[in-house]
Amino acid sequence: MSRHEHRSPFTVGDLLLLAGGAGLGLVVGYFAAERVGRLNSHRVAGALERWRMRRRRPDEPWTGADAERLESRVLDALRRDAALGRCPVRVRVLEGGIVELSGRVAHPNEVRLAGNVVRAVNGVRTVLNHLLVPGADAEARAVPGPSTPLAARG
Repeated sequence: MSRHEHRSPFTVGDLLLLAGGAGLGLVVGYFAAERVGRLNSHRVAGALERWRMRRRRPDEPWTGADAERLESRVLDALRRDAALGRCPVRVRVLEGGIVELSGRVAHPNEVRLAGNVVRAVNGVRTVLNHLLVPGADAEARAVPGPSTPLAARG
């Protein structure tokens, strides 16, 4: 070997191994970013709230702060929905995760949708859905007629 010849310390195998490692790193990074990319402050707050709810002992009393947090999450979920966000729905949180909905919506499907949206909120145990649809839910009216059935009158 002459003084001016320079031999590379890397072989073709070393370069292929390096390229394969870089490719594997890109693939792993892509999938890790896909999983971690979904992590945001809303999801972290939700996870912490679920952890707090699980940590609570069954004998611990339901507090007003618990009710306020749950009401806020329910209202946020209803406002995020395109159909329900414009409806005047009132939310009332009763003890132990029972949520009562009242107000009016435009279509019977929105009654079911509101119930499903609220049931999906963490911390909701029961939904009392008292939403009304104008035109479909009419007040009961007394029908003129005898107060006793015909068979009972003999």
